Formats: sequence, C-alpha cells, structure tokens
Amino acid sequence: MHIPDGLMAPAVAALGWLIALVFLALTIKLLNKKLDNRQITLMSVLAAGIFVAQMLNFPIGGGTTGHLIGAALATVILGPFAGIMIITVILIIQALVFGDGGLTALGLNILNMGIIGCLTAWYVYRLFPLKSKAAGVFVAAWASVFIAALACTAELAVSFSISGGTHGISGAIAFPAMLVSHSIIGIGEAMITAGVVAYLAKISPGMLRLPKITLSTDNREAAVDA
Repeated sequence: MHIPDGLMAPAVAALGWLIALVFLALTIKLLNKKLDNRQITLMSVLAAGIFVAQMLNFPIGGGTTGHLIGAALATVILGPFAGIMIITVILIIQALVFGDGGLTALGLNILNMGIIGCLTAWYVYRLFPLKSKAAGVFVAAWASVFIAALACTAELAVSFSISGGTHGISGAIAFPAMLVSHSIIGIGEAMITAGVVAYLAKISPGMLRLPKITLSTDNREAAVDA
C-alpha cells in the first residue's frame, strides 16, 4: 500500500503531510503524558515485528503494492496513539533506508496506514462487548486494512482527476485493484492478528491489560476475552 514518490498530485501529497503532522503533534503530546516504561519497551518490540511483516510486499497492479500493515495489532495492545507512533516510525525508516514509499508521499502513507489504520481498528474494536473481543480483534484488523486501502484509492483517483491524468491512477483501475486485493489481504491480517492476540491472552494476559493511550482520561481497556 506504500505510495511512491511522484505518483500523487503535489496538492494531494501536501494535504497528506498537513493532516499527518497535525495528528502526529497530538500523538506525541499524548504519549509524553501517558507512556510508562512497560509501554515503551513493548512499543519497541511491536515495531520490530511489524517492520519485518511490512517488508513483505507484492504487486497488485496499477503501480501499487500490498502487504500486511500491523496497525490493528499495535492498537489492540497499546491503543490507537501508540499504534500511530509505531507505524509512523516504521514508515519513516522504510522511506529513508529502503526507499519503500517516498518522502513526498510519506505524509499520505502515515495518514493511510498509521492514522486511518489505527483509528479504524480502535473504534471498530471498541464496538464489540468484552465477551466478543476476540471477534472484535478479527473484524478490527480486517477493517483497518480495507479502510486504509479505500482512503489510498480515493487519493489516487483524486490525484488522477485534478492533474488531468498526470498523477495518480484512474479510479476505474485503482478501485477494483486496491479494494479487491486488500479485502483479501485484510482476511490474512485479521487471522494473524487474532491469532497473535489470542496467544498473548493465554501466555501473557497482563500485556493486554496495559493502559491504552487514548483521548479519554480513563484509558484502561479490558483484556481480550480469548
């Protein structure tokens, strides 16, 4: 799902940067207030694991690629804002060191995979009652991939439209290529995420009871019922 340099219309790329920077400023402010040493350590471990998973890319047509995101896993364990920071750090490293994505498109990649992915996962997950949290993890992981892909596809189509075809990808190509493929990728991500969370619930339930970084003053979420 990484958007490369030069693909997006400059106005769309600039808007992506603007939105990403606003959310990142809020994220940093919240994390500075609420993070403790346990959460920081776990963020590092999750970032390393998700980084490796994201490096497995495969082409899906129209100049774009598909891969696991990991936003839901980070979000379910540590909350949406820690998840946003984890995915952001991964994307920055990938762009600067591996050339996966690009600097001009980094704002959009952070917006899609980090911000939209994590917030979608969190709010979908919160819809499920405690006794159904295992199902909530599965649905939240699928939704995080699909909605992030939908946002990316819309950006590609808008770029194509406002640039007269110079930038972006035609919606007629982008929508079926991205949404069909990521609806399938989302199932794989949901299975992996649900499996990892269920495993953690059995061997280390305390990890899932760590406080979640949210906008709420009461940011402690119940453990997954798995």
